[in-house]
Amino acid sequence: MSKSTLREVSRQAMRQRIGEIAEDLFVSRGYDATTVEDIAREAGISERTFFRYFASKAEVLFLRFEVDTHGLAEAIEARPPDEAPWLTLRHALESALENLDQESVAKRAALFRKITETAPQILAQYFARVHASQQELCEVLWTRWKVEHQVDADTRVIFRALVSSVFAVLNEVELATQERPLAERRRMFREALDAVRPAREDLAGKPN
Repeated sequence: MSKSTLREVSRQAMRQRIGEIAEDLFVSRGYDATTVEDIAREAGISERTFFRYFASKAEVLFLRFEVDTHGLAEAIEARPPDEAPWLTLRHALESALENLDQESVAKRAALFRKITETAPQILAQYFARVHASQQELCEVLWTRWKVEHQVDADTRVIFRALVSSVFAVLNEVELATQERPLAERRRMFREALDAVRPAREDLAGKPN
């Protein structure tokens, strides 16, 4: 592993540590009551060092969102190259659905909803990041697809619609099943995805 790679791994580890500390403070004290100084002090670093890793307190709030997006992109890239895009999305998102059952994830999601409901500027950033995340995942899917298929504008639009639809399904399932067991969440998730399955068989594939 090169020195530059080691530095990046170290940097990401520090960002992760600061993010976890910040999340704990957001939960215990509230987002507005938590300052950058509080986060830095708990992390054992200076405020100046904090800003080497994050541009603002809000950026820390969205760290997990960024990590989850990259995780989904990696899960998509790990799927068989000849798999239909819709099936690839479904398999990649199954792991995301399992994460929703973890208590820490549920608490973070509840906190995030509370913050966005009371802070319009954070909500605006959230929508911007959702859009960027969808674009990133769509590009990963599209890159896989265009290697063996004809590239056309219509299909690219459909890809974007597919990614948007699975984000909507994830969001609605999370909201509707917060107090329900994992099995119920999976059932609702799968039924919702079945309902928005694309009509084009080359995109949808055959269910397992």
